Amino acid sequence: MHHIFGYHDNLKRPVYNWFPYKEGFSWRLVDYAWELAQKPPKISDPFMGSGTTLLRAKELGLQSYGSDVSPLAYFVTYTKTKNWEFTEQDKEEVRKLDISKLKPINIYFELFPLSRAFPPQNWEELKRLRWWVEQKTELHLLALITSAMKASYIYKDGGVLKIRKRKVPRLFPLFKRTLLRMMDESALIRGPEPKVELKSALEYDEPTPMILTSPPYLNNIDYTKVYGVELALLTLQKDVSEIRGRMMSSFIRKKIEGEGNLPIKEQYFKDSEKALARFYENLEPGGYLFYNVSNSILNGEYIEVDTKLMEIMESLGYKDVKIVKKIMRNTKIDGKLYRARESLIMARR
Repeated sequence: MHHIFGYHDNLKRPVYNWFPYKEGFSWRLVDYAWELAQKPPKISDPFMGSGTTLLRAKELGLQSYGSDVSPLAYFVTYTKTKNWEFTEQDKEEVRKLDISKLKPINIYFELFPLSRAFPPQNWEELKRLRWWVEQKTELHLLALITSAMKASYIYKDGGVLKIRKRKVPRLFPLFKRTLLRMMDESALIRGPEPKVELKSALEYDEPTPMILTSPPYLNNIDYTKVYGVELALLTLQKDVSEIRGRMMSSFIRKKIEGEGNLPIKEQYFKDSEKALARFYENLEPGGYLFYNVSNSILNGEYIEVDTKLMEIMESLGYKDVKIVKKIMRNTKIDGKLYRARESLIMARR
């Protein structure tokens, strides 16, 4: 059953597949944890990522709450979990859209000129479509962001963005098809809209009977760079360094300072302890925490993240702390193959 940790399962499901987020877990993990927790009426996810926990909660008819420091995660989750209403007229407008009548806007990206990442025609179309979706809904913008990535030369190699020139689809027809499909699919999952906030897990303050979440892994990947193009298309900001600063001294900004990997490792567990303490305070008595984490290899050292986090949970007062599901994953670092355990830890208040 190791597929419950992987995102691939979600790619086959309408709405779940609106934004490919390979760091996410399967909707089946939500079901598995919810049943273990004896089916509470509400689920929270303080590192909501692309919103799988909240979307599945909505589908199950449950109340839910989610937060994230990433504006991209906030935007994607909000868009996927809203109860949209689109008319036939809205769809007809998309079908009849004349791109030559749209005016281009500037799109900035800090790492390299974005024009290099697209065939010239797609780049021109992207600038015009980005202007058009600004007058429309978040769903229109999400359709453009996901289409633009498929119509670009960019590919993600671990924590690095690379440009590889190859045959890619033309953006405009791909965007129209994607948007019309999303408009149709938006009617498929109806239910209670979650409460979604743009904030750090270290400020978590939502009372709940159950938390299911997957914190950023202990690694050197800067996710603001991995998803930098999507962030640039979302915010239209020249400089996302302020966003990077917020996306966290805690957890996401992984600069290795000083000797070896000590500071990053210590900082990670310190931040984890702060977050886990906030979760404990806000869990109802008897409430459940499910924490999906992976062990790490940093500078050749294997770090048992799950074991260390379980010790921290026990020191904070959590009861019945145990691993309820685990798999071994192959991971490639600097060309070497390592095996690392991924776990789902369960704990109770």
